[in-house]
Amino acid sequence: MTIVGVVLIDLLAVAFLAWILGLVQQGRLYVGYGVILVATLVAVATVVSVPVLRAAVDAILQRLFGTAGPLVVAFSFVTLLLIYILTQVTIVSNRLATLVQDLAIRQADAATPRKSDAPEGNDQDTGRANTVITSNRLT
Repeated sequence: MTIVGVVLIDLLAVAFLAWILGLVQQGRLYVGYGVILVATLVAVATVVSVPVLRAAVDAILQRLFGTAGPLVVAFSFVTLLLIYILTQVTIVSNRLATLVQDLAIRQADAATPRKSDAPEGNDQDTGRANTVITSNRLT
């Protein structure tokens, strides 16, 4: 890899880091996703920037996967990231479903009039008592 390629990748990594940190700070990106992305960017920039590390990683990938080594690593990372994201989306979806069900049950309970709970002095069977407000006290 040429020095221009290394500098370009490092500049992109810095730009992405600034963007990711800004999104996390604004609350538009989940902190867990930010940590994964920042760790990955720092690791990639370090491996690309240090020639000894780049040569070692290239040699290991060449022995393990042949010529498609970097591609296998990239697809593995994307697959792991997708699994994590989909897991988090599923957790949020399940929480939302539970919350909506609980809200529907509470609204159904509130809308159902109960004769046993109706206080005396009630004109209608709505569950609401007639109250008279005098001097800021309910009587």
